Amino acid sequence: MKAKDTLPELFEVEYLAEQYRDILHVEKLAEVNGARFQFPVYGFSLGNQDPKAPVFGLFGGVHGLERIGTHVLLSFLKTLLFRMSWETEWQEFFKHCRLVTIPIINPLGMALTRRGNGNNVDLMRNSPLNATGKLIPLVSGQTYTNLLPWYRGDLSHPEKETLAVQEFCRKHFFQSQRVITLDLHSGFGLRDRLWYPWSTSSTPFPLEPEVLKLKRLLEQTYPYHVYTVEHQSLNYSNHGDLWDWIYQDYASQNPNGKFLPLTLEMGSWLWVKKNPWQFFSWQGLFNPVKKHRYARTMRRHNHLLELLLKASLHHETWSV
Repeated sequence: MKAKDTLPELFEVEYLAEQYRDILHVEKLAEVNGARFQFPVYGFSLGNQDPKAPVFGLFGGVHGLERIGTHVLLSFLKTLLFRMSWETEWQEFFKHCRLVTIPIINPLGMALTRRGNGNNVDLMRNSPLNATGKLIPLVSGQTYTNLLPWYRGDLSHPEKETLAVQEFCRKHFFQSQRVITLDLHSGFGLRDRLWYPWSTSSTPFPLEPEVLKLKRLLEQTYPYHVYTVEHQSLNYSNHGDLWDWIYQDYASQNPNGKFLPLTLEMGSWLWVKKNPWQFFSWQGLFNPVKKHRYARTMRRHNHLLELLLKASLHHETWSV
């Protein structure tokens, strides 16, 4: 089957790669295979290719059920690429920094309408890190069986998708001194949350002062923003967090660098509360179904993504 028929999000990724091939650097990071499907995992980079340039990273589709994260990411990327075709300000902006993105980390899970990947491994619990703090049985990650959700997999051999993200990050921003990333999720809470590390520990994140300055920038720029900005472990901790693992890898290789890995957790429980029928659908539990709510979600986060993109370049201004 073609991607257009089985995974329209991947078709859109490939369309963007072709339409903007003159300015997008496209990499095929991995090939994932299942009984019925075979899909590539793509990474894009845009802008200054100096490995030491400031970087903003966007990541989506870690959990195959949470399609809305990939949709928000692609919508923002499409708008940005189009604006670059006629706005000289954006052309000049990207001479000084780089945007990197993996729009669909888990295409097989998305095609199969499941949280985990083809092996039913939860990629957000697949790293070898073990958590402390507010642990929830099963939900925080389990190693019993892939027949249950939140399965961590073989921790001595991380999944292909997990390693692809790690290698992509190592290549594109481990030499940069200024990095902000945003991983887009849905499926928790009634409010949109902007989480910062740690997920594997309740101890303070080493760069928490930087995060709090970024929070202040958000509040002063958009005083009526919709986000609860908080330490992720206030809600729960989970084993094997992908971004905790990549941050520790980055810090070990670039101890003077500033890398802020953030997670946007869109409050999908509100969508279910307003339309209870969604509770009976896997897609409905994690994605807005009503057209007006979908449209609202697609435009709701553009200001945040643009602010984080610009903050990655202008770090020295807001972090004083």
